[in-house]
Amino acid sequence: MELQQGISLELNQNKIGKTFKTLIDRKEAGVFIGRTEFDSPEVDNEVIIESKENYLRIGDFVNVKVNSATEFDLTGKVIS
Repeated sequence: MELQQGISLELNQNKIGKTFKTLIDRKEAGVFIGRTEFDSPEVDNEVIIESKENYLRIGDFVNVKVNSATEFDLTGKVIS
């Protein structure tokens, strides 16, 4: 698991600054949680979407620019 965490962190850090089409799965604790079009639910990364936009809905696809990453999650903001 330690080896895999290091690999995952490196792969995720390579995504910083890039934009991904992201499916919004849920909202919790004031942020939206989604996954990129390349990620499967419950096994791959989640995308924490920092947005105060009221138009976002569960099931929508939005473009998210990644601004930080951990071993298991990406964090980003919606862009037009």
